[in-house]
Amino acid sequence: MRTIIFIDGSNFYHRLKYLTGEKKEISLLKFNFMNFCRWLADKNSLVEIRYYIGSVRRQNNNIKSQKMYADQQRLFFKLRVQNIKIILGQLIQHRDKSYHEKGVDVRLAVEMIRLARQDKYDIAYLLSSDTDLVPAVEEVLSLNKIVKYIGADDSQSFGLSKVTGNYLILREGEVDQFFK
Repeated sequence: MRTIIFIDGSNFYHRLKYLTGEKKEISLLKFNFMNFCRWLADKNSLVEIRYYIGSVRRQNNNIKSQKMYADQQRLFFKLRVQNIKIILGQLIQHRDKSYHEKGVDVRLAVEMIRLARQDKYDIAYLLSSDTDLVPAVEEVLSLNKIVKYIGADDSQSFGLSKVTGNYLILREGEVDQFFK
């Protein structure tokens, strides 16, 4: 069956951090997304991997934003080398200096539905625990597609698990083999 994997980048980063048992930052530059996605897809035909993330903008005189931008550009290079499509939303800095993504989940939801309607896949693997995606999943299911929710121990979305009825909960240590 034809498979597309939809990855909510920020959500996935936090799941990886939990699953590796690390309390410090992990480097996505050391993660082999392609091998991980092949492992997920198993015997299905992996048509495409789509990675959704908020775009960091460099700000003059802001060292943190410049570092975040440089790190993100390195990640984008690594993803492109692995033939992973990057879809950007916005990354907004709030007054308290924290950063929040905007539009990422909406892009993921819209494209999951659009690609289902265009009959680009039979199975969507969804790597996000955001219950805001439940209506999009319901729409994809109504188009006679399969959605497999991929969650993690610490943040399993019971809403996504219930609506898909088809899920895999990753356990601590399972992703270690995909880090260099």
